[in-house]
Amino acid sequence: MSLPSRREYLKRLKPRYLKASIEKKTMLLDECCKMTGLNRKYLIVVLSAATDLEYKSTRQRKARKEIYDKRFVVVLKKIWEIMDYPCGARLKPVLSEMVEKLVAFKELTVSQEMEKKLIDVSRSTIDAKLKRSRVEIRRRIQGTTKPGSLLKHQIPIRTSSWEESRPGFCELDTVAHCGDSAAGEFANTLDVTDILTGWTEQEVFLGKAQKRVIAGLSSIKERLPFPLLGIDPDNGSEFINWQMYRFCTDAHVEFTRGRPYKKNDNAHIEQKNWTHVRQVYGYERIEEQEIVDLMNDLNRNELRLYKNFFQPTMKLIDKKRVGLHKEKIKRIYDVPKTPYQRVLLCDVISPETKQALTTLYVTLNPAYLKRTILKKLAVIKKRNTILRKTSKHQG
Repeated sequence: MSLPSRREYLKRLKPRYLKASIEKKTMLLDECCKMTGLNRKYLIVVLSAATDLEYKSTRQRKARKEIYDKRFVVVLKKIWEIMDYPCGARLKPVLSEMVEKLVAFKELTVSQEMEKKLIDVSRSTIDAKLKRSRVEIRRRIQGTTKPGSLLKHQIPIRTSSWEESRPGFCELDTVAHCGDSAAGEFANTLDVTDILTGWTEQEVFLGKAQKRVIAGLSSIKERLPFPLLGIDPDNGSEFINWQMYRFCTDAHVEFTRGRPYKKNDNAHIEQKNWTHVRQVYGYERIEEQEIVDLMNDLNRNELRLYKNFFQPTMKLIDKKRVGLHKEKIKRIYDVPKTPYQRVLLCDVISPETKQALTTLYVTLNPAYLKRTILKKLAVIKKRNTILRKTSKHQG
């Protein structure tokens, strides 16, 4: 029975029900339950004199008061942009701390009521309120790594995960800034990330000469807040060579490699290649030392501070198959933390190092760092465009 038919039936039955005796009402209720399938208690209420069965098409539901209004979205969006557009799951754990820091640096002025809303908002509400502001950009990455042929029998393949109880075991890779063509000499970014803490550093150089890769790794080694204990690159010839092997032997650094053509063996660094290099510098071809110097100035200062101190990451702690036929994989992640926070949680890192990082953190303004990064990137892009046009014109 359709809803209009049911309503019409109850309207015709109600006058008879109200005039009937108790015995007759019992019979009418039994019949009505069979005809409509409605609950008996519900029918008693509907057929009573106090209930109006007239359908009012103009009746409107009372609007629910909106807690997170447009003003809230404006403030949330500003914080979201400063934090480099994280999802709700990554933004929520650090939102309270970021509000406090931005207010302290006078980057944000909010009332106590607004501050409470920012602290109480759920991660699903964050995603819902920022849904319209999200823009997803998908681009294909052109790889230039070729398998090396030297020392493979002496450099073991890592068949199990790193020991993640200590920081210092890192994955590394190179990212090519070659544009649409891999011909000629162009810039490459050496990307290094620590497995336990997620601490990531970059160094840029022209070409893939072995001595430049080692010089870049030595520079990164000095910037890490913990000793470099092990490296695990892919099978590219810029890593699998005698000079790198001797460097690791002399520095007592464990040297392993991933399986050929298995990118998931280096999943941590593949992710950082996107978030720390491609999303920052894009896909333009870079072939001038002047641009390389500008990129290294950014990598060694504002970018590393912004990414390592203010960008929370999530670590996979477990996964299991679920479903009737175990066809789905459920992944469980820890609470998002920044690499800086993960370093502070490491027992093996000295109190002096932690204190130095904490002292530095207090002085850092994420909004200022973000503005400076954008300004330097604009200079890099403009200067690179001019140099490429000049080079093309001379050619």
